[in-house]
Amino acid sequence: MLGALVMSDVVLALFFLHYWRMTRDRFFLFFTWSFVLGCASRLALAAHIGNDEFEPLVYLIRFFSYVIIVAAILDKNRVSIAKLLFQRT
Repeated sequence: MLGALVMSDVVLALFFLHYWRMTRDRFFLFFTWSFVLGCASRLALAAHIGNDEFEPLVYLIRFFSYVIIVAAILDKNRVSIAKLLFQRT
């Protein structure tokens, strides 16, 4: 099961990398790195720790993966938020 999850993370990382190369939109690059970290988290879980997902190393890698997703969303909406705040009526 863990191998299938690693494979799906790699496929999704390559999918977002493909769209980043086509558009040069940082949003896709952030998601690529998020799925790469997700893959690393699962590989660490399989290779080193066993089945304990709450091990600090695995949990920290997964946490950074989710932080990157939040950063991608904030970065994507940064321009529209700034436009909303400083828009003159």
